[in-house]
Order: sequence, then C-alpha cells, then structure tokens
Amino acid sequence: MNKKDITWRIFGASSGLMLTIPHIWSVLAPLQFAAMLPVLYLASRKDTTYHKMLYTGVYIGVFYVLPQAYVLRMPFIITLILFCEFILLFTVFSLLCYRLFRRPTLLSAFVVGALFVVLDWANFTFVPIWGMAQSIVRPWSAYPKLISFISITGLTGIVFLLATLQGLVVNLIVCPQRKIRYISSAVILIIVFTVANLALQSRKPIDSIKVSAIGWADNSSEISYPVDTNSLYARLVKTAAKENSKIVVSPELGFYGGSGDISQWLFNFQEIAKDNDITLVIGVDCDKFNKAIIIEPNGRISGNYTKTHLTPFEDFQKGDGKPVIASINGKNIGVMICHDDNFTDLSRSYGQKEASIVAVPTWDWSQVKNAHLQSSISRAIESNYTVVRACHNGISAIISQKGELIKKLDHLTEGSGIITAEVPLYSGKTLFSILGHWPVVPCLMLLLIYVAEEIRSQSSYIKQIHRP
Repeated sequence: MNKKDITWRIFGASSGLMLTIPHIWSVLAPLQFAAMLPVLYLASRKDTTYHKMLYTGVYIGVFYVLPQAYVLRMPFIITLILFCEFILLFTVFSLLCYRLFRRPTLLSAFVVGALFVVLDWANFTFVPIWGMAQSIVRPWSAYPKLISFISITGLTGIVFLLATLQGLVVNLIVCPQRKIRYISSAVILIIVFTVANLALQSRKPIDSIKVSAIGWADNSSEISYPVDTNSLYARLVKTAAKENSKIVVSPELGFYGGSGDISQWLFNFQEIAKDNDITLVIGVDCDKFNKAIIIEPNGRISGNYTKTHLTPFEDFQKGDGKPVIASINGKNIGVMICHDDNFTDLSRSYGQKEASIVAVPTWDWSQVKNAHLQSSISRAIESNYTVVRACHNGISAIISQKGELIKKLDHLTEGSGIITAEVPLYSGKTLFSILGHWPVVPCLMLLLIYVAEEIRSQSSYIKQIHRP
C-alpha cells in the first residue's frame, strides 16, 4: 500500500470520526466544525480521482456508524439499514464534492453547504427510523445559546453553516489569492447567524409556571398504581403541590389501565388531582394503546392522546397524529409520547398552536438516554415551548423554551424521584413551526443553479474546441 492510498483512508476515517464523536460526547460538538475539511481538501487535490473519492465516502460512513452502533446497541437489522444508508449518503457527498472542488469558487463553497443540507434532510425524511435523532448535527443541542437560530431554520441551519464555512476554508487554502473574498464571506455568514442568536436570546418572558416530572427505573418497585391516595406516587404529587407546582408528568406506560371502561380505574388519579389542586399527565398502557391522559385539578379529563410514532419494537396501535391541547391556568398544554419528539410533524403542530408547555412521557434505556434527550432539547427551541419530560429508564428533564436544561434526574443512576422547577414562558410562533424545513427549498434551488451553470460552461467549452 503506497502513501497516496493511505492518505484517502486516513482522511475518510478522520472525517467520519469527527462527525460521530460528538454523538457520543455531545460536549465535543465543535469537532464537527473541522470534520469535513479532510474530505473537501482531498476533493480539491489535483491527484485525486473519482475512485479515491468513492472509497473515501465509504470510509466516512463506516467510521461514522460503527462507533455509534457500538454505543447504542440497536437490533442488527436497524443497524444494518442505517449502516447502508449513511455509507450511501457520505459516498454521494464525497463524489459530488469532488466535482464541486475541481474548480474552487465562492459558489462551490455555498453549494457544498446546500448539498449537505439536502442529504441530511433526505436522511431523516426518507429512512426515518429515529427521525430527527438521525440528524448529523443532533449533538449541537449541548450548546442551546449557539443554536437559537434553529427556531428559524430547524437543524438544517446548523448543517448549512458547518459545511459552508468548511468549504470556504478549503477554498482559502487552495486559492489564497482570493482570500479577501472567502474570509469576508465567512465573516458575513457568522455575523448573520450570531445576530439571529442574540436577537432570539434577548426575548423577555411574559409569565412563568412551576412544573414537575416523576420518573423511575426498572429496578424500582416503589412506584405503582395508586391504589389509594397515600401511595408513593400520591405522596410525590403532594410534594410537588406544596412547592406550588401546577403540572406533574409521569412516564410513558407508567400505569396499566387494562381494557374496556377505565373510568373506575382513573378514579384515584382524579382524586389525587383534586386533593392537590394540580394537573396530572399520566402515561397509560390501555388496551393496546399507548396513551397520555391529562387530568385537570377539578378531576376532569381534558386530554387523551395516543402515541403516533411507534418505535420498531412496540406492539401498540398507532395514534392519528392529531395534537391534543388542554388549557390549564390559561396556558396551552400539549402532549407527545417518547419517540414522537424525534419527529417534527407533531412537534411543529404544538408550536403552531402556541402551546406553552408540552408534556413528554418517555421510556428510554441506558444506551439511548443521552441521544434522546438531545432531541428533546432541539424540539423545545424549534417550536418555542417548555418540555416537561418524565422518563422510565432514562433522564427526566425540564427544558426551557430557549433549550436550557433547567433541571434533570437520571433515574438509572439516581433512582426514583421527582424534579420541580419554575420555567419562564415566552409567547409567539416560530418560523420553523410555521414553515418546517424550508431551507431545503433554497438549497435545492442553489444546487440546480450550479448544475445549470456547469452545463452552460461545458457547452461553451465544447463549442470553443470545435470552433474552426
């Protein structure tokens, strides 16, 4: 094996690792600012061939998927599907980058950003096993103040910024004589996103509310159906009420409702709500339906939501995807269940309806608990609502509308318990909740413009060659 053969292998592996390490340790998300530099630089070199770029893409895919596959320990068939998908995605990316950087231009840097946006969007749209949790930039939720702009662009905004800046850096390395053009473009891009962040961070709250989440782990036998109003669940609710909490959320499938008429079964929950003058959101296994039920302080059931996005392991009937909103103390309260918050169709609906709070009963496991929490943070920022996440076998969390992790409790390491926090509330719909992944459209248009320009240039070149 000669030195040139080793180079593209090292470049491909290093790009894959810098993209994937933040998915394991999200604090290292800034590594992604350098992840594309090796493959883009390789694409710009004169001695690079399509063959080398093809195998570089395969190496990126392999080194991106394998570390995550080891950590997440998904079933073999799911791992295989995602393995094939990401190898295809990164191979296409590498081959098209080779074409883009044959002639480095200012346009090529922006086109590589547009290309990465379209490919990441295709990744979580056409093979949506884990929805937005599959996005390459998911770990950036570790830095909520840096990504406030996703309330405008969604996660695709991060993808565009990362890839475009790295395209400009490679163009600067390859064509230093045009450094003013590339540096000024990078500075303008950074300023635009920074100004958007500062403007969004400067918003003032219009109100606040105290909320609580109860969670536990499999090894806990303490929390069970409240056969009376002195059960541990009831005592924890009482604790929340004494702290002036207005809402208490419990985990997905936290209680078994059985089949048929559950009105008698719900009686004790209703009594607990009335005794404590508090709203309960309880996760229920009810006759093959995975439900979340909202019980108002007066005992009235004001919301009954069925999980829409089932994981590949669930044997429940799917919900209709309609958002459920209840008005509690003048605040709009919505509900999603676990895997639902990995998908923006439902999460955006609550943003459009200006929900102040979304309760998310959840059931995780040790390998996915951190990755899933990252997705929950992004949904709060994108659609401008507080997330109250009550988890079985994972991390319960209270997340502000700005993505701040106000309070959390890892039940796998800290046991059963309740968290309570006062959260600020902000008003208004976000552009993302209204338009969704709209940046994909201008990115596709930019790609088409580039292709049209390439065809025109090739046509002019051929005419010149054959001119008598």
